[in-house]
Amino acid sequence: MKAKYKVVLLGAGFWGKRWIRLLQEYERVECTGIACAEKDRDDIIRLSGLSGENVYGDWQEAVNKADADIMVNVLPAELHYAADCAALEKGLHIIAEKPLVKTKEEAESLLRLSEARKNQLFMVSQNYRWRPHNVTIKQAVDEGMIGRLEAVSFNFRRREDLQGYRKNLEMPLIHDMCIHHFDLLRFFCDSDCREITAHAWRPSWSRYKGKPNVDAVIRMENGVEISYTGTWAARGMETSWDGDIVLSGDKGCLTLDADNEVCFYPDVREKEGEAVLDTGKQRPVVLKKTEMEHEETDYGLRYFIECLDKGKMPETCLKDNFKSLCMVLACEEAADTGRKVRV
Repeated sequence: MKAKYKVVLLGAGFWGKRWIRLLQEYERVECTGIACAEKDRDDIIRLSGLSGENVYGDWQEAVNKADADIMVNVLPAELHYAADCAALEKGLHIIAEKPLVKTKEEAESLLRLSEARKNQLFMVSQNYRWRPHNVTIKQAVDEGMIGRLEAVSFNFRRREDLQGYRKNLEMPLIHDMCIHHFDLLRFFCDSDCREITAHAWRPSWSRYKGKPNVDAVIRMENGVEISYTGTWAARGMETSWDGDIVLSGDKGCLTLDADNEVCFYPDVREKEGEAVLDTGKQRPVVLKKTEMEHEETDYGLRYFIECLDKGKMPETCLKDNFKSLCMVLACEEAADTGRKVRV
């Protein structure tokens, strides 16, 4: 029988409660401690089934006292760095929710600390990668369905979400959502970002005080050109949280729509320069999505345990996620300065 790993969970808000359920449902792990706000302590004791002595009102106490192998960090972003450092010093493996940390300096410090502890795994939960439609797109690109990927168009439209910290963000889309989209772009392109230009702005009707709209031009190291347009103050015609995406190559394009359907549009022109006058005649091939027994964060937890079993580095390890975070920080700098930023 395979070993069971003990987990201490830091944070028991909206996402933390989902993690409690995931930990309860997976037989390979046991939640042995939870840190939560003092006002929520009784509720978390009832929800988790833990004894009161294992539910802590302070995350530092939880890291120091809980009998654990793994720390799951679902704390507010400003506490991520200190909690991750403490867990590394304690010898724990780490699963961290986004954002990794607040600054590049904090991320670089974590990298140095983690690299000195190569036997401790550190994974960031990039759950968008572990959705069937996105896995399907990645496999189709890798198998050459559209030829060589050279261009991506990414359009994101959602109405405001003013829960918690989001309402006070200066650039809500960049500071909260772009980490998902930019990590997906790195995943699809199999490349890191070389440079980015960006403009952030606020439509008059937005309920955010900050700037929820972003237009960016991104160039990847392998030459893929990306046009990114996003708004978190949409009025009508919303996309999914993954956005509407078109990935183009010389053999055709792949698309992801608001219903998360993946379609392949082959290049069917018989003659060079032939025009398609009736666009309604362009019939896509709807791809069957990859079957996944587990998805999203549930997949991520099980994948992390598999990595521990096999002693292998997770795909979304700290070193990899640092590159996605750097894209976000570069986009913020480009939007602030109006200049092209090298990543």
